[in-house]
Amino acid sequence: MTALKREATIRWLSHPPDGAPRLIVGSHSIAPRLSFHVDPEVTDPLATSPGELLAGAIGSVFTWLVARQLLEEGTQARELVSYVTLTLSGKTDDGTDAVLSGIICRMWGRVAGVEEPHLEVVAQTAMKRCMERLGMRTEGIGVTVEASLEGS
Repeated sequence: MTALKREATIRWLSHPPDGAPRLIVGSHSIAPRLSFHVDPEVTDPLATSPGELLAGAIGSVFTWLVARQLLEEGTQARELVSYVTLTLSGKTDDGTDAVLSGIICRMWGRVAGVEEPHLEVVAQTAMKRCMERLGMRTEGIGVTVEASLEGS
């Protein structure tokens, strides 16, 4: 095994951090009843992988931190959407030694009164705080964070 990709999308509508975010995983398997599959080679469309849940957890905390920071600055976002892709790498074919080696987070938002460069800074800071809050190591993990405003 060289690399696995796991994805999640967090759609936070209705003025985050108020309201409720929606989580969509790459397999689209999260429904009222959640089914898991831990075999990295299985692509069952009805089973969610631990990697997808990890992507969802990182994306949820990240998006919440962005929303909170904007609110502390006096601006509440109308919408924030984060797309998170994790890369898990290992040497064995069965995935038993897979480690998180990359995070790509792309966010877009509807935020009145905020310039895109500032949203980018807020997003970068939020990802650092997210990794700290989740107790994640930062060495050996390539992190890419991009943020844009709707319509840019």
